Amino acid sequence: MTWTALVLVLISAVAHAGWNFYGKKSSPTIAFFFLVTLFGFLLFAPILFAHTQLIAAFDARILLLLLATGLFQAVYLSALAAAYQAGDMSIAYPIARSSPLIIVCLTAFALGQRDSISAQAVVGVALIVGGCLFIPMTRFSDLRWSNYGNRTTAFALLAALATAGYSIVDDAATSQMRGLLDPISGRPWADPLQVSLVYVTLQCLSAALWMSLLIVVVAKERKRLKPLLRHSLARCAGTAAFMTGAYALVILAMAFASNVSYVVAFRQVSIPLGVLMAVVGFKEKLYPPKAAGVFTTVCGLVAVALG
Repeated sequence: MTWTALVLVLISAVAHAGWNFYGKKSSPTIAFFFLVTLFGFLLFAPILFAHTQLIAAFDARILLLLLATGLFQAVYLSALAAAYQAGDMSIAYPIARSSPLIIVCLTAFALGQRDSISAQAVVGVALIVGGCLFIPMTRFSDLRWSNYGNRTTAFALLAALATAGYSIVDDAATSQMRGLLDPISGRPWADPLQVSLVYVTLQCLSAALWMSLLIVVVAKERKRLKPLLRHSLARCAGTAAFMTGAYALVILAMAFASNVSYVVAFRQVSIPLGVLMAVVGFKEKLYPPKAAGVFTTVCGLVAVALG
């Protein structure tokens, strides 16, 4: 990676850990993350006006994929909110951040794509599993079901499952978008960076629409929405800038790297940063197994990214 890519990814990692910390601190609710997602769309909406021809070329498959990614995003944010309500960010964040890679690899095996997974990646997945087992423990001898059979771990794993879902959908959708050609010139409507920015904007819109249905259905979330609209719009907008900005910076960094796997690997610095923010900001306990689990998980993620 160039120094430009390195700095962009580092800022992105800080932003990702930062919006999770701010979300946990401010109001880890569906109502809060609905407003954050809506503000994320509004923040990037001007991009859509510059790419109307690309959007007009969307077929039914791309539109269905956009609906699917929005649904997965809504589940992810709702589960993340529930995990942060139930317990420590220093437990929920690493599990939700790292576990999707396990699910994606298992999906690849199930689909008969074993050749795409190297031996190093398999070792990395094993390290991730081991690290996630350590994270909820207070002592190394404290291996029991109650450490994992709780709301924090359950919702963090649901968030991870949803992350794996939208990651698979995103790959399919952006591939379709990059393949859309101008019928006259025969060239793509937009370059990969433009496709990614348009896609993340529409992804925010789709997620906001799905989450609005949850707001309508769940009376408790409707009640939470009113005070947020009165007193917390600035916090929602700030969190939205961090959340959507973090992803946009990663997409931009990929343009300055010869191999995007290095970008993926270096992004995982957000996990120890998130744990550090939780320990310092929320005074959460950094037990030895938790520290060892975070370190092992990051090593596993790097091994998979570079494998």
